[in-house]
This record gives sequence, structure tokens and C-alpha cells, in this order.
Amino acid sequence: MGADQDGGNVRLCKIKRPGGVFWFELQQVRQDRDGTWLRGAAGSPWGAPHDSGVLPVSVVVLLAAGRPWVAWWVDDPADPRLEIDVCLPPESTGVGWRYVDLELDPVLHRRDSRVEIEDWDEYEQACRDGWMSADDARVARSTAEDRAGALRRRDEPWQERGWQMLSR
Repeated sequence: MGADQDGGNVRLCKIKRPGGVFWFELQQVRQDRDGTWLRGAAGSPWGAPHDSGVLPVSVVVLLAAGRPWVAWWVDDPADPRLEIDVCLPPESTGVGWRYVDLELDPVLHRRDSRVEIEDWDEYEQACRDGWMSADDARVARSTAEDRAGALRRRDEPWQERGWQMLSR
């Protein structure tokens, strides 16, 4: 089933430079004004160039073509969180979605409401080693700061909808 249909299996590919393609087998559960919603139950397969396995916890993912971020709600009992992958805008592939990761990750830790931007070291290495252009680096920084602010304000309805979908 293609990426434009609800209820179908889709493959989400996250491209890490220079690490390769990380993929997740997820299910499309909804499409609305905020984007395409995917769900991965605990036990859903994933793979990477160096490893493969199954998701240890359930996730819900929100993405949209043209938007430089992908939101992941992670149902980790030790640290339930909303992680935002700053990226080049996702593209529909016909069998799912793909995006290029730009390293910076704003994260809301639900238990204590703490918001932080993770992976500055990976971002700096990507810039230093030429895996990211100067334009992409600017997009990464400004998007990470914008999304961290949105996580702190919690003023976007999609943030709560993700938690609701995760609990179903």
C-alpha cells in the first residue's frame, strides 16, 4: 500500500550522512492538516547498515512533505518523550517516506517537561567533515531552535494528538 493511503504498511527511511540508511517498517494511521501519521508498535522491524532488530517500544511519527522536521513520540516507560528530527524535508517514495537527518534533535521529556536540543556534537562533526552544507547547517540550527520553542510552549494541537495516538 502506498504512502498516500491510510492503514497500509510503509517504510520510513532516515538517511544519516555518512552512516547510511536507517529504515523502519511502520503503519500509516492517519493523514490530516498536520501531515501523515505513522505508528510502529513494539516489535516492528527496523534496520541499519550495521544492525537490525525490532522496536523495543511503540512510536508514533508525524511528517509532511516540505517541512524540515519529523516528530517522533516514543513510548519509553523510563523516559516518554517527543523527539523532533531536524531534517531536509521528507519525500514520499511511493512505498513510504525518506528524509535526510540534519543531526539536531529537540526533545521534550514528558515526565519532567524538560526540553533540550540533543546531538550538537554530531551536528558539529557533520559541519566540520563536510557532510552538511552551510545552508543545511543554518536550516538545522534555526529549525531546532524554533521546534524547541514550540515544545516548550506546547501550543500546537498536534503535540497532544501524538500522545493520544501513542496511547491507543
